[in-house]
Amino acid sequence: MTKQNIDILFKKILKEYQIYAPVLANKELFVKKALNIKEIDYSGRIPLNSWKQLFLPDCETLFTYTGNFKKEKANYPKVCAGNMTILDLRALGLYDLVFSEDPYYQQRRQNILVVGFSFGAPNEENFADWKVFSMKLEENILEHVPFDIFLEKDKKGNFKIYSGSIKGQELLEKYKIKEYKNIKFAGLIPEEGPDKRMLELGKSIKKSANHPLWDELDKICFACGKCSLVCPTCFCFDTEDVPDKDSVKRQRLWGNCFYPEFTAIAGGKNYTDTVKKKIKFWYDHKFSRIPAEFKVPGCVSCNRCTLVCPVGIDIIKNLNRLNSKVTKKSAKK
Repeated sequence: MTKQNIDILFKKILKEYQIYAPVLANKELFVKKALNIKEIDYSGRIPLNSWKQLFLPDCETLFTYTGNFKKEKANYPKVCAGNMTILDLRALGLYDLVFSEDPYYQQRRQNILVVGFSFGAPNEENFADWKVFSMKLEENILEHVPFDIFLEKDKKGNFKIYSGSIKGQELLEKYKIKEYKNIKFAGLIPEEGPDKRMLELGKSIKKSANHPLWDELDKICFACGKCSLVCPTCFCFDTEDVPDKDSVKRQRLWGNCFYPEFTAIAGGKNYTDTVKKKIKFWYDHKFSRIPAEFKVPGCVSCNRCTLVCPVGIDIIKNLNRLNSKVTKKSAKK
């Protein structure tokens, strides 16, 4: 398939869906609404922000109380999450697990067409520049990420197309695209079980309570929460009741564990009342609690947190220090 064929595909998608895809703006790549398919980026680079807001909006009304509870009649537009990277597809897989029984998420999810993209076959070699540290990239990686359509671009600019769902297959058939291969989703967890590197990192974090790194980070971190905002796997939320004249709206909003009120409870107790505790809490959630509950990484190694940190906190360097096996190998050298 040529780039021209892919443009035709997206033109047809644009007639049915709003497309949000990587778009170059001021020399930086952002996930934005693409008004023209020519804006869509095919470099394979990771955008600075993620597709998170499409699946879990920063604010949504759940229901209204006017003497009785009335579920909000939400309008879920047909949206295409275009050219999502493999790492962002892994993050989406985690969302699908966390919100598997959430009716608001599920209704929205049904109206979202997920189109994945990679520049070259998605394998270990092509992820070297992304420094993927929290998972093993299997040869059959497409079987373990959720998508409807997946586009693979080679060095000559030609494309291979895959369908990963009935929705994707039906859409390709509807658009009269015959040159594609079906991939059956086999679940996020590979046949050999949870990734060993992920489990190793989890053990290291659990044993790190007295590690000097936390005190070092305590001195430089602003607790601004930018890392959590751009993270594609941060799914914590707050609920807020907003009163009106004759009603009260219950809203769900993005939560941020770096903000003061996140762990505040009745009686004035706050168990993450220092920057050190906030950072440790965040790492615990990503590398210990999520893997323990869902058997998949709570971090997909996209490195967005490092890129937006105003004081240059590098998650990869931190994990290498906390990981006992990495530390021992470095000491031997």
